[in-house]
Amino acid sequence: MKQLIVSDQLSQQETQKLRKALNKMSSVDRIVGYTDSIGSEVYNLDLSHRRAQSVKALLDSIKHELVMNTLTEDLGELPTKNPLDRKVVIYYQQKLSEKINSAKVGDNITLKQLNFEPGLDVLLTQSIPVLSDLLTILQENPKLKIAIEGHICCAAEDDINLSFNRAKVVYEYLVNNGISNNRLGFQGFGSTKPIYPLPEKSEEERIQNRRVELRIVANK
Repeated sequence: MKQLIVSDQLSQQETQKLRKALNKMSSVDRIVGYTDSIGSEVYNLDLSHRRAQSVKALLDSIKHELVMNTLTEDLGELPTKNPLDRKVVIYYQQKLSEKINSAKVGDNITLKQLNFEPGLDVLLTQSIPVLSDLLTILQENPKLKIAIEGHICCAAEDDINLSFNRAKVVYEYLVNNGISNNRLGFQGFGSTKPIYPLPEKSEEERIQNRRVELRIVANK
């Protein structure tokens, strides 16, 4: 997750900077408002709330789909009188194209929002735009080669080869839409490469572990 820091009162220059940054975002997760320590605690908490809401309203007016599921937080004052504490922090997911363009050979990139039916290799409908974005990136970058790597959560053994089959679904989508198979590879790792150790402690940890990643094989 990336973050962007803006001040409480956006100048025309900062607004333009924010508009430009939106082109790199696939979604905004959180918008957090802060203040400095001047003023009462109650006033500053309300002020940080208004700042976060104001920035969200601005983003909504520019690109509504980015903030449809965005949370706002008002964390009030930071313990200094630094003017830079009067700010709003925007936490966002970087567009897949931005991640791939900045990646080096050997880097792994998780395909966010790529989800399957529980226990199956059947894609959820909302995952199709992710594959469509990946297809477009490969079409526009003919020297890009990737390996598709599947991972599961929860179980020590991948008895039904689910991680392999899910990676294969992504591979077949790309091949069936015209991407040469010599630019692609796929493999399932089961739960051998978890982000969080098994057994996971929360649903968030399970979500992070059951993922499909791209490994950059060549990009020039």
